[in-house]
Amino acid sequence: MLLVSAIFLALHAPSPTWAAPKKAKGLPKFHVVIDPGHGGQDLGTTHKKGGVVVTEKEIALAIALETAKAVRAKGMLVTLTRETDRELALADRTALANRMKADLFFSIHLNSPGADPARQPEGIETYILNTTTDQSSRRLAKLENAVLGTTIDEADGQTEVALILKDLKLDANLPESKRIACLLQKGLVQLWTARGPNPEVDRGVKQALFHVLLGADMPSALVEVGFLSHPRDRLNVVSTGGRKKIADVIAQAVAKFRDGRGKPEALRELSSCKVR
Repeated sequence: MLLVSAIFLALHAPSPTWAAPKKAKGLPKFHVVIDPGHGGQDLGTTHKKGGVVVTEKEIALAIALETAKAVRAKGMLVTLTRETDRELALADRTALANRMKADLFFSIHLNSPGADPARQPEGIETYILNTTTDQSSRRLAKLENAVLGTTIDEADGQTEVALILKDLKLDANLPESKRIACLLQKGLVQLWTARGPNPEVDRGVKQALFHVLLGADMPSALVEVGFLSHPRDRLNVVSTGGRKKIADVIAQAVAKFRDGRGKPEALRELSSCKVR
C-alpha cells in the first residue's frame, strides 16, 4: 500500500475548516458545493519521488479546504462533499449538492499524463458536461435508474418523464456551466503565467462525460489544477502558498460568476471563451 511520508503531511497538511458566515442582510444567499476529487482507497493520480508519494486525493482536499475559506470570506455559503480522507461515490457528490439546492457545484482534480508520460504535459484544463451524444443519454438513464433501484429495461413512463426533465435541466444549465468553467480557466491560467508567458499552460475549456457532473441540477464544472507529473505544476499545488493563491483565484471566479447571474453582459462574455 502506498504511504505518504509523515514529513510531507506535516508540511502540507490541509487548513482547518471554518464556520460559514451569516448571510449578509438584503442579499440572496449563494450556496457553493465544492467537491475534492477521489478519497479513501481511490488515490487518483500519484507522484512518487524517493520515499514520498504525493496523491491527487490529498492535494485536491487541501486545495478544496483552502478554497472553502476563500469563498466563505466573500460572503457565500460553502459545503464540501468531503472534509476528510474518505471514499465517496461519484453519484453521492452531486446528490448532496441537489439536496442542498446549491447554486453552483465544482469538482477539483489534478491531471495525469495518461498513456504517454514522456510528453510531460502541464497546465490547466476545465470541463463541462457533454450531453449531446447518445452515449450520454444512455449513461444518464443508468444513473437515474440506479437511484430509483431499477434497470433501463424496467423503467416505466414515470421514470421516462424524470429523465426528460433532467435532460431539460442539464440543457438549461449549460450556458452558466460554461461561464463558470471559463472564469475558472481564465483565472488559473493567469495565475500560472504570472511569472512569464507559457502557451502550454492554457489547455482550454472542454466537454466530457464526467460522471461526477452528470447528476448536478445546477451549473457545474470540473477543474484540473495542473499535472502532478510536471515539476512546475506540482510545485504550485503542494506548497501552502501555492494552494492559497489557487484558492483565492477560484474564489474570485466564483464571486464574479455569482455577481453576473442573469446579466446579459455576463452571458455575452461567453463569446470570447471557446469550448473545445
